[in-house]
Amino acid sequence: MLTFKQCNYLISIVEEGSFIAASEKLFIAQSALSRQIKNLEDELGFCIFDRSEKKIKLTSAGLTLYKSLKNHLENLNNSIELAKRVSLGEDRVVKVSHSSSIIFDKEKLKALDQLCEKYQINIEINTISSEAQIEAILSGDIDIGFIRPPVHHSLDGINSVILYKAPLHVAVSVSNQNFAKKDSIYIRELKELRFVSTPHSKRGGLSYLVSNLCLSNGFVQKKSRITSRKLSQLELVANDYGICIVPEEFSTVLPKNVKLLSISDKNNESEVRLIWKKGNDSLIENCAKAIQVFYKIDA
Repeated sequence: MLTFKQCNYLISIVEEGSFIAASEKLFIAQSALSRQIKNLEDELGFCIFDRSEKKIKLTSAGLTLYKSLKNHLENLNNSIELAKRVSLGEDRVVKVSHSSSIIFDKEKLKALDQLCEKYQINIEINTISSEAQIEAILSGDIDIGFIRPPVHHSLDGINSVILYKAPLHVAVSVSNQNFAKKDSIYIRELKELRFVSTPHSKRGGLSYLVSNLCLSNGFVQKKSRITSRKLSQLELVANDYGICIVPEEFSTVLPKNVKLLSISDKNNESEVRLIWKKGNDSLIENCAKAIQVFYKIDA
């Protein structure tokens, strides 16, 4: 059986150009090195070196063996180096998720890019509802989440920090003349209008926040004939199927035929929270702290 030591011997002889030079580099007697290669040739059943001349020369079979061993050893060394980096937390894939009501804009991506650079990690981003994120955090399927409360699920076992708060806006169609001269609106003025997004029976998040705003103003949202959630609902608004209430950050993804009206009511802000599992490993804890620092929050 070909050993790792024999592979190194063979490669050293070829690259040093002689048995003498290789034996000096390997700190082994030339006679012992020659014997190791002869034993290897006997075991393999073919000659590796052509010994008919003073200068060493590989046989055709020996050249094939050398090239293959060289390639495999380089791959092995790369694998060992990769494993070392992983053991130090480097090159690890950190799974990050966000609800579809949270836009991963330039600033959020910049924060994640800084994590990649600082901790030598890779990041995988997925869009998951706020409720599902909590379950995925607890099960270990994701490492860090960005959620928009309210949520029904208990946060026991979860670290939760408010990253930022931003006002809500009403998204309306530019072509709807009822809003032509409006820049702001009260929630109560939406009572007779149809909403293209309504609460999901098993999820919290933005839709429930909007529903609570409407209820606190004395009405239940009227459903549009066609409804959707999050980004696709803006296309419905653009085609004047109804209205929706969205966070301020949606201004970066508005279709051309949609505009945002500020809400005149007080207490119309929506918060975004960073979540991660309590007692997680130091890398995830450090990443969570770094994100908080990026948002100027005392970690």
